[in-house]
Amino acid sequence: MNPLVSVIIPTANRPQYLPRAVESALAGMAPGEVEVIVVPNGPDQSWRNALALFQDHHAVRVIPVEEANANVARNTGLAAAQGDFVRFLDDDDYLIPEGAVKQYELMRTSGADLVSGTVNLVDAAGNVFDVWRQPDVDDLCVAVLGPWRRCLPTAHVYRHSAISGAVWNPETEVRQDLEWLFDICSSRDLKWARTDTLVGVWRHHWGDRISSSKKFNDIRKLTIPMLLKACSRLDHRGQLCYERKAAIAKGMWSCVHAAFFLEPSYWSGVARKTMIIAPMVRPEVAFYHFPVTRGIDPLVLQWVMLPKRWLFWRYRQFSRKLKIKHYW
Repeated sequence: MNPLVSVIIPTANRPQYLPRAVESALAGMAPGEVEVIVVPNGPDQSWRNALALFQDHHAVRVIPVEEANANVARNTGLAAAQGDFVRFLDDDDYLIPEGAVKQYELMRTSGADLVSGTVNLVDAAGNVFDVWRQPDVDDLCVAVLGPWRRCLPTAHVYRHSAISGAVWNPETEVRQDLEWLFDICSSRDLKWARTDTLVGVWRHHWGDRISSSKKFNDIRKLTIPMLLKACSRLDHRGQLCYERKAAIAKGMWSCVHAAFFLEPSYWSGVARKTMIIAPMVRPEVAFYHFPVTRGIDPLVLQWVMLPKRWLFWRYRQFSRKLKIKHYW
C-alpha cells in the first residue's frame, strides 16, 4: 500500500539542520503513512553522518544526485514519490507535527488538491520574528500572484495526482518557490483549501540576507517575467478574470515600489505594463490611497519619492554594517 504522504527534502551543506527536518516529517505519523525522500545534491557528503540515525529507518529513502541544484533534487524526489500527498521541505526548515497531521486530515476531508497552512519565521536563535498566514481569499491564483503571497514550500501539501507532470525549473536559482506556485496555479484548475493551523517553521539565516542593491533589484526584476508568464497563460486559458488581473498588477506594483529608486528607467517600463493590465489598480501601500495622492498617477509618485527612498536605502545598508537587524 502506498504511503499517505511523501515529504521531499533536498539537501546540501546543512548537516546541522537536516536531522531535525527528517524527524519533523516522521513525527506524528503511523508506520506506513509517510515516506521521507532526502535528495542530497552536489559533491558535499556531510549528509551521510547527519542521516546515520535514520540509516535503518524503513520510511527514510536517500537518493543522491550529482548536480548541485535544489530544483533537480526536488524533481528527483517528486519522480520517486509514492504518496497520495506530496510536500517539499527545505533541509533547514521543519514541520510542526501536530499541525502537519491536521493539514493532511483537511486534505482528506475537503477533497482539496492543495492545502496551505501557517508558517513561523524564526531567526538563527529560534526566535519568531514573523508569522506567515495564508491570505483571506478563496481563489488560489489571487492568493499566489498578489503581493500578499505566502509561497514558502513548508506551507503547502499537494495531492500527488493534481501536480502530475509539474516540474521545478532547474534553470531558476532564486525565487524558485514563487515560480513553482505561479506555474502551478496558472496552468491547472486546483481546488484549494487554507488553514490557520501552524504547520511549519522557516529558518532565517543572517548570512543569507541580500545585502547589495544589485541583488535586491535583480531579485525583484526576476519576479516580473514570472508574473507576466502567469498572466499570459491564464489569458490563453480564458481564466484571466478581473480579480486575477488585479492581483497580478498589485504583485507587479509591489516590485516597482520596492526597487524603483535603484533603476527608475527599468521600473518605469514595468509600471506602464502594469497599468495596461489593470489601469485602476494602485500599489498596496497606504501612501497611494491618501485623499491627496489617490488621484495622481502612481508612476509620477514614484519619481517624487525617489530621493527619499534612496536615502532610506542607504540608511538600511549602514544599519546592516552595524549589525542592526531588519527583516525585510
